[in-house]
Amino acid sequence: MKNTIKFNEIEAMLPVYVKDKGNCTEIMTADASYIQNATIETCIKKLADYYNISLYYNRTNYGNELGIINKVPIAINENLVFIYVNVREPMFKHDAAYGFIDLNAIEQVIQKDGRAVIQLSSGRIIHTRQSVKSLKKSMLNGRLAKEIYKEKHKIHN
Repeated sequence: MKNTIKFNEIEAMLPVYVKDKGNCTEIMTADASYIQNATIETCIKKLADYYNISLYYNRTNYGNELGIINKVPIAINENLVFIYVNVREPMFKHDAAYGFIDLNAIEQVIQKDGRAVIQLSSGRIIHTRQSVKSLKKSMLNGRLAKEIYKEKHKIHN
């Protein structure tokens, strides 16, 4: 299977249900948005493979540093960190409710009807199922993960 995802351009990856196809992933870049015929889990694994990182060790190491177990940010490098965002109600058991958003792509977060709404730097809008407070906590953890990455990968002279 040819890999058509342009990983270095991704602003967000969101789980979507496509009629007659099932669970797919909407990939958002600054220029376009398209549907990938793979689950969000498969797409995030492909992203990790592309950047040669271990999702297991990412979760273990950054989770320990941040003092969290779930929804640990995915630190790819010093400029790229993806955070978990709750974007939909699960339709059945083991259905993905969370998407991933590049921390740098978030322009602003506003509250609408008690839920957080994210505006990306490309102008796209993402409606979430979480509060502004919990989203900002995820963003803070993402920024801390970025600083931890920088500290761990500092070149010692």
